[in-house]
Amino acid sequence: MKKIGKTGWVKTILMAAAVMMGAWMIAPQAQAMSTFVNGAHDVVVEHLDDMTTNNPEQYKGFLESLKNDSRNYSNWDAAGNPSRPEWTIPKGVVPGIQIKGIIGDAHFVMRIPDKWNGRLVVGAPGGTGSELSADQRLSDYVLTKFDENGNSYAYAYTDKSARGEIIPTLHGEIKKAWRGRTVYLHPDDGIATWNKRMHELTVATKDVLKKLKGEGPRYTYINGQSNGGYVTRYALENDGDLYDGGLDWMGVLWTPEVNNISIKIDQYRDINILRDPKATPEQKAAARAHYGLPAESDFLIDKTIRGGKGLLDDSLRMKYDPEWKYRDWSEYGQHPEDYDGYDWHKRPQKVKDRIKPFALTGNIKKPMITLHGTWDVQINPNYNSVYYGQLIADKGKANLHRLYLIDHAHHTDAIVGDPKVDKNHAMQPILPYSHQAFDLLVDWVEKGIAPPDNQTIPVPQDKKKAIDIKTGKEIEMY
Repeated sequence: MKKIGKTGWVKTILMAAAVMMGAWMIAPQAQAMSTFVNGAHDVVVEHLDDMTTNNPEQYKGFLESLKNDSRNYSNWDAAGNPSRPEWTIPKGVVPGIQIKGIIGDAHFVMRIPDKWNGRLVVGAPGGTGSELSADQRLSDYVLTKFDENGNSYAYAYTDKSARGEIIPTLHGEIKKAWRGRTVYLHPDDGIATWNKRMHELTVATKDVLKKLKGEGPRYTYINGQSNGGYVTRYALENDGDLYDGGLDWMGVLWTPEVNNISIKIDQYRDINILRDPKATPEQKAAARAHYGLPAESDFLIDKTIRGGKGLLDDSLRMKYDPEWKYRDWSEYGQHPEDYDGYDWHKRPQKVKDRIKPFALTGNIKKPMITLHGTWDVQINPNYNSVYYGQLIADKGKANLHRLYLIDHAHHTDAIVGDPKVDKNHAMQPILPYSHQAFDLLVDWVEKGIAPPDNQTIPVPQDKKKAIDIKTGKEIEMY
């Protein structure tokens, strides 16, 4: 591994020459802002012998990133110890240039293979996931999708500026794990920022490719999960000229009337009714119908929704509806009584109008495939993806969209098969379907081969296999 150091002093002509000669030059640092990656600062460029997580240093960074992201699928032994599935281990070595830095307040990583296929994949995580959090499930996959000449995809990923500062609580405590609560405290930070950072990274990566390879990508794909899936949707609605297609994993819906705030508050109210021994059968039936998820998935509530207490973390509600009830960020998630009488749908129009600048409409400009688990108790598929699919159809764009509901899949693959949670191994992961969907998307965009119609993917009888979306038959995971 040869390091170049900070790129504020790296001139384009020197970089190009270094690439051609295979030599890497070291020069003194002159400034924090990069002259090589537009709009970036604190940039570090390396040439790596292998950019995949087979590289021990890459894998170390990826594991560190998982402190903020738990969506990676694992194998589990009877004692509850996880291990990496063999089918997720990269089959090949990918040397190339890795660039890390910050654009605005968003950390990013770019990976440019020495042998490039002329295509680019960009993306963003959900929640407070880092720019390295998709290394196992996405970066490894596209970096090792070799064509007949051994060429593969360039890759870029951003944390979308969704990690806040580590600051003291009201009592002077330092809670490093609470960075997600502080992310919206600054007036300039918010959901619209995610879309801006994604746009900036895409433009910057295309420019880097032109400098290094002499041309920009022929095709650019965007790929995001959860609120990163929202970013994918927004990009294809508003930045269609930057992208050729997108893959939306369990994306979050943001509209003035129906959004992550309203859905979760309604959902938690339904859950509390279902658990209330004093609730009548009629009340429980109505709550179940509104909640929309089967009783078989209820075991996931206690395991994945803030200890099953039905609490909102408050950060998004505080950002967009602070008039309802003010809480200091260190109190988020501790006062469910705040929402006993809360109804987003009855809030003043000025509250709903705050969503409009970054709202989804369904008016996508390029092909998109959406994946969502039918057991996703965190981001309800019926309101976040099925409803969004209807918005797309209402805009006359159904021909550009496919929705695949993955039966018995949850928002995180990390607990699939975990004997402490999924005791009967009833769940299935989304990851193998994301790989299939990416390939379907590429064929759709580049060859005009339309994917299969919208459908629910059943659970395979052999839990070590997946269902082929095209044929309906059981196949190996990868």
